[in-house]
Amino acid sequence: MRNRWAALAATVFTGLLSDFVSKMLVLGSLRPGTLKPLIGDAVQLTLVFNQGAIFSLNPGNWIRGFPTAAFFIAVTVVELIAVVWFYARMDATRNRLSLWGLALVAAGAAGNLMDRLLGRPGVVDFIRLDLGFPPFDPWPIFNVADLCITLGVALVLLDSAPGRGASRSPQGEPPRGQPPAHIGGSQ
Repeated sequence: MRNRWAALAATVFTGLLSDFVSKMLVLGSLRPGTLKPLIGDAVQLTLVFNQGAIFSLNPGNWIRGFPTAAFFIAVTVVELIAVVWFYARMDATRNRLSLWGLALVAAGAAGNLMDRLLGRPGVVDFIRLDLGFPPFDPWPIFNVADLCITLGVALVLLDSAPGRGASRSPQGEPPRGQPPAHIGGSQ
């Protein structure tokens, strides 16, 4: 990856723009709680404001007076700093999938952060999957930023699988400090 920082900026910009535009379209066309079929009953659009995080987990539901929005803003800023820190330290030759994954995670985190900074009642979620069998009956409602985060995490995990990423060098040699594997008889 010749210019990893340009790739990061372009990925974050594209993800953030896609998330923002999709949320503006939903906010302008749907009322909270209404369902609009997109692909039959399997994929529908609906507007909800998620005050929590993944799967609507919200400390405010358990701790009275908890500053949920401020908490998630702070957590997201720390997350974005950590993503950039890891991104800067990754080997661009051996960890391409992880670099793309971290860029997508940053885009998604920034998209959901924007909702909180804009003072909305919560993160705008609007994609509802209902495939008619568990756990998709229905799956928790999500947005484009959540898709970026999910895809990004999947790419990092894929890159971390044995035989990928940091466990191999660009030439297929073992990482430094490990003896080469010899094929055949003794040395």
